[in-house]
Amino acid sequence: PGLLDLIAQILGTAPRLAHGLSRQPRILEAVLDPSFFGPLPTREFLLQSLQHLLPADLPLDEAMDRLRVFAREQKFRVGVRVLSETVSAEEAGSGFTNIADCTLSALLSAVQSDIQRQHGYIEGGRIAIIAMGKLGGREMTSGSDLDLIVVYDHAKDATQSDGNRPLAPAPYFTKLTQRLITAVSAPTAEGELYEVDMRLRPSGSKGPVAVSLSSFKAYQAESAWTWEKLALTRARPVAGDVSLCLELETIKRDVLAAKRDETTTRDDVTTMRGLMLKEHKAFSPWDIKRVRGGLVEAEFIAQYLQLIHAHNH
Repeated sequence: PGLLDLIAQILGTAPRLAHGLSRQPRILEAVLDPSFFGPLPTREFLLQSLQHLLPADLPLDEAMDRLRVFAREQKFRVGVRVLSETVSAEEAGSGFTNIADCTLSALLSAVQSDIQRQHGYIEGGRIAIIAMGKLGGREMTSGSDLDLIVVYDHAKDATQSDGNRPLAPAPYFTKLTQRLITAVSAPTAEGELYEVDMRLRPSGSKGPVAVSLSSFKAYQAESAWTWEKLALTRARPVAGDVSLCLELETIKRDVLAAKRDETTTRDDVTTMRGLMLKEHKAFSPWDIKRVRGGLVEAEFIAQYLQLIHAHNH
């Protein structure tokens, strides 16, 4: 009876969960597990599960399908817990974020293996994904897209990869990134995984999809606008080479902790907020994200305070 009540609640109040259930009825098996209403799976548990699910020699297209099934099951699990009010909003945000982190990491490894089979290795080649927005801030919801920046590095004297179809470093990592975006966002027989937004990368949609470490560092220190620094407060390296992730975290902290003029920063932030109020108006008084005094405004205030006080704190 309890399960029937839960199914009725899903079908009657949560269209996204109901759609997932109609696509994949076996998801309900998870609800019958005695541990279903216990603590949500940790990032470590999810990564271990993926290691068993994705053997090293698995073709990329099959890895894409398996990850879509895995993510859908896990997101359904968190969604039902939200619906049944057995997890908090903060716990749900962490749960959805861990799922995205782990699937991104697994897909990056699968895409790298696929590229290496075709084009070989770049000497000293490293690549990392920086999560921005809700993924970076660990505030994911069931319908959030992924705001990403991809950064790469390689040995200074590396001129091309060592495979049968060699590529120079920039085209090599550009192709890898484009294939990663496709692997995440393209619809397959198992549906879509996530929508991907790359507009927060240096120079926005006009810039390359993958940026070198030296270019990223120089851009953030010398050319980034105030709104880009606000976005950087939520940046979080989430996948790829561990040493490169650590370097990116150091760059982020250095940029955010740089001393800046308080008046100029405040003027930039208020101007930007004014433009947002004109271009992205609240559609009703209940649009708590965009309305005056709403979530966006609270985020602006918090991020502005970080920019002007990080130098001393």
